[in-house]
Amino acid sequence: MRLIFSILALILWLVLGYFIKPCFDTKYNCGNDDSKALIDDKKDDNATKMVSTAKKIAGPLLFNWNKPEAITGEGWEARRQAILSNLKEGEKLQITGLYRADEVKPDNFDNLGIARAEEIAKLFKPPLNDDQIELRGQLTNAAENDKTDLFKSASFKNLKNTAAIKEVDDRTLIYFPFNSTNKLKDAEVEAYLNDVAERVKKSGERVKLTGHTDSMSSSESNLALGQRRANIVKQYLMSRGVKASKIIAESKGETVPADGPYINNKKSAANRRTELQIIK
Repeated sequence: MRLIFSILALILWLVLGYFIKPCFDTKYNCGNDDSKALIDDKKDDNATKMVSTAKKIAGPLLFNWNKPEAITGEGWEARRQAILSNLKEGEKLQITGLYRADEVKPDNFDNLGIARAEEIAKLFKPPLNDDQIELRGQLTNAAENDKTDLFKSASFKNLKNTAAIKEVDDRTLIYFPFNSTNKLKDAEVEAYLNDVAERVKKSGERVKLTGHTDSMSSSESNLALGQRRANIVKQYLMSRGVKASKIIAESKGETVPADGPYINNKKSAANRRTELQIIK
């Protein structure tokens, strides 16, 4: 009899333990608010770990889909310091924000890339100011990842910005003194053109030169003056070994002033220039 009673007690203990255990185990939610909070905390921890892992994998400067805000991850400060230390006197930092074709354009911006570049610029001020930074946006053909993932969407470039040479976007502006038409007399310009010559000789690219003037003379005279200025640069490149067939030299005269539409009628140094573009 005692044996039967013991067996029944053991069976009862096992049955009750099976049904009661989940409500005391923190892995289960039995209507206890504290237990639910614990589950939510674990989810939050996992999400934080996923973002942290994404930063380590993708890089120090990342973006979310359709968002302009820059997310700085591990290694950003070292990257920032490297960019600043490589910026030489007489150079500007060009920040290019990249965007995908189906990302939404923010209000007050031409595209999401420009908005991203503006957000990145804030990370460099100080020590840089607005005059030392150039912003641009660029459509990218980069493959789209999962739109919930962080991704890279920016690039940086140092641009020359001196009295004689100014790099902007895809071209370089080479400035000339007033009424100058004979030859280059600037060591900085010659050094720059030496680098251009070496590049195109190796790459097989071509150079397009466009001469511009102010509007102090007649349109016919200015057209000829612009052509002579383009030819000066062409002759120098040829003297450094670039074939004439690789150089296009033309003139716009006074018709494309540096300050925009044809409203310029002043002796503006910004208009006395030859624009150099490297093309395929």
